[in-house]
Amino acid sequence: TCSTFTNNSEAFLASAAVGCRWCGVCCNLNIQLHLNALKSSPLFSGPTKCLSCALIALLVCCCCTAAVGLRQLMAEFRAANSWIEDSALFDALRQREDLAGMPWWEWPDALRCRKDSALQEAHTQFKQHIDEFVAVQFLFDRQWRAVKVYANAKGVKIIGDMPIYVGGQSADVWANQHLFELNEETCAPDNVSGVPPDAFSATGQLWGSPLYRWQAHEAEGYKWWAHRMARALQLYDETRIDHFRAFAGYWSVEATEETAMNGSWCVGPGIGLFQALNAQLGAVPILAEDLGVITTDVVNLRQQIGAPGMVVLQFAWGGGTNNVHLPHMHYENSFCYPGTHDNETAVGWFADSANAQDKKYLKAYLGSDGSDIAWDFIRAAMASVSNTSVIMMQDI
Repeated sequence: TCSTFTNNSEAFLASAAVGCRWCGVCCNLNIQLHLNALKSSPLFSGPTKCLSCALIALLVCCCCTAAVGLRQLMAEFRAANSWIEDSALFDALRQREDLAGMPWWEWPDALRCRKDSALQEAHTQFKQHIDEFVAVQFLFDRQWRAVKVYANAKGVKIIGDMPIYVGGQSADVWANQHLFELNEETCAPDNVSGVPPDAFSATGQLWGSPLYRWQAHEAEGYKWWAHRMARALQLYDETRIDHFRAFAGYWSVEATEETAMNGSWCVGPGIGLFQALNAQLGAVPILAEDLGVITTDVVNLRQQIGAPGMVVLQFAWGGGTNNVHLPHMHYENSFCYPGTHDNETAVGWFADSANAQDKKYLKAYLGSDGSDIAWDFIRAAMASVSNTSVIMMQDI
């Protein structure tokens, strides 16, 4: 590690130059040039900027012998992660002066449609930016995996969080246009994601992410999803998939709409996607975020793949005795939360959002006087039959 030099890139550079004496002044000058350029790069900011700059300067300076082994590992990382080339090029293009702030579907045709000649020209033009981007990803991957190994050795598992959709202004969509519901002429999204109006929102939620063209995914054996899940499994022990219900059925809204009020339900990929993932990856440890209006098809799909669902105590006190979030309705294959990261704290919810009837029911059910609601919820979560309870730090 190089933590000694976190705030002193020049000291790090000097130590590296000792190992570069075979390259002489030329090598040290090349590293210094890289370092000076990187210091003004938007890729780096914050307290670790200096260390990041020095490390990247070493990695991208090919004539430097101080980091030969590290560069070899970076080359192996780059070869094993095909997604990184499109991500790096996309990052470079979106920052190009004439393209900055512009969605990729408004780029010049040759770039928008990914013509080979245009991509090759861009790769040449932005080679240094691309190499720096790859180096950042490599260093993060290396450091994160070290954290994960350490955590696992201490008996701690890491749960990742994956939104089911990806943003339209992304390398994922730009590089895989046939897998998303995009307009054939303009490449802009035709239909986008969201949820219809419910008790929480009179106009629904319009997320705006392009929808998947599921037939195209199926025709490719869900390869894109297998790559996405494989990467998640490298980084986490389990992955929570947000809006799991869309695998069974999803709300489709025309991209021209300003709210999610007008839309239609469409059938998701269902069990076929998960069978393909299991065939390609083996067991895929998924936590299903199945909150909101959940229908029988969603429950059946979750049970078919053996994924745990979620129950949230803040949602338990309305809707009668059959409310799935009430402790007597909990089931073993689930995660029990007092509240999630999207909720208020237990104290804030009890003081500001819970109505009088909710409070009365809660106190009677939990045998509480309401004076320490956060720990009442924590005790109830820990006592639940759910296999796992998750407590937000802010509730503790």
